[in-house]
Amino acid sequence: MDFFIKHKTIVLFILFSLFCFISLSLQSSGVTNVVEGAGNAVIFPFQKFYHAVQTNISLLWSGFSQLRNAQEELEKTRLRLQQYESVAEELEEIKRENEQLRNLLGLKQRLKYDTVLATIISKDPDNWFRTIIINRGSSDGIEVNMPVVAFFGDEKAIVGKIIEVRGSISRILPIISPDLKIGVVFQESRYPGLLSGYSAIGKLCVIDYVDKTATIKPGDIVITSGQGGVFPQGLLVGVAVKSFPSESGAFQRVLVKPYINFDLIENVVVIKKEPDKEILKLIQDESQL
Repeated sequence: MDFFIKHKTIVLFILFSLFCFISLSLQSSGVTNVVEGAGNAVIFPFQKFYHAVQTNISLLWSGFSQLRNAQEELEKTRLRLQQYESVAEELEEIKRENEQLRNLLGLKQRLKYDTVLATIISKDPDNWFRTIIINRGSSDGIEVNMPVVAFFGDEKAIVGKIIEVRGSISRILPIISPDLKIGVVFQESRYPGLLSGYSAIGKLCVIDYVDKTATIKPGDIVITSGQGGVFPQGLLVGVAVKSFPSESGAFQRVLVKPYINFDLIENVVVIKKEPDKEILKLIQDESQL
């Protein structure tokens, strides 16, 4: 015992060296490998299952994230597309309005009378478009019985005449109204007649007092005669649709389709032509007989 106490440092070193040697021997032995292999056989399926579950969850989460990002991008794209469509519609509307105004300005320059451009603000619903209201009135120099035209292709076509004027608005009686009478002629044959609206709710006109010997064909052009003291001569009115004998048989009547589409018309030109008051008075006197 005294020997161990006296040489305890040397004894401890020898014991530590033996422990290390024995440990290394056991680690490289077959027993250790067998134990390690058995442990791996038990643990490996769980490791493999855990790895598979972890991988699938990661892929699923990544898919959700990508789907959410795609939905956000799709929503942003849809909003941008709506904005582009809105801008395109506004540009198309501005382009169309500019085209209409250029046409009206061109028409105004071709008229020998002073004119006033006007926009339709109302089509009277109480009597099915029998009157039209525009945004120009007496403050713009407009008076009762002034003729109103609109653009049709490269030509001006008759719309009606002013029947009521206030400060900033006026009322138009269109040619499709039975209450408006206009002197017209057929452009080619020069046969005259008196045009008015065919019915209270229709969109056609009819010409009365046409010579029964006149040959009228569908498509024949009708223009203003200049008689009656209101409308200048030569304004386009419409085209003949068909003719038929009057009730008395002394004349023939001709249905006419106006050039102006009263459902689509938006802007007009008022011709500042003062009516021939003597002719108007004469017509009024004759109508009272």
